[in-house]
Amino acid sequence: MDDVLSISGRLVLVLALVAANGLFVAAEFAIVTTRRARIETLAAQGNPVAAVVRRSLNDLGNFLAAAQLGITMASIGLGFVGEPLLADLIEPSFSFLPEGGSAPAAHTVAVPVAFALITAMHIVLGEQAPKVLALR
Repeated sequence: MDDVLSISGRLVLVLALVAANGLFVAAEFAIVTTRRARIETLAAQGNPVAAVVRRSLNDLGNFLAAAQLGITMASIGLGFVGEPLLADLIEPSFSFLPEGGSAPAAHTVAVPVAFALITAMHIVLGEQAPKVLALR
């Protein structure tokens, strides 16, 4: 993957995927906690944003399915990009190994470390923070 995107490009991609995940989570929680009566009042007054929200509330199943699809795709993308990125970052630490040994060692270490780091980042920045913001 190194030839497709630079390390800095992949770091930006990881952050973008976390942000996308957060956006979908916030949208999901915002629509679920929205007061329908208030939206109806605003839509009746001609508020165009309220009209869009009302359409989403009237088709809640599809809205939530789309949000879950976005959350799932962002999460899978994080794993797909994150582990190879971490392996590339730590591979120089294994340069003391015989030729050809540093890459396998880096991936062996990167899998659990990337899983832990990306999961923590995903939970805090991609799930909990957007939920807290959406519930305000």
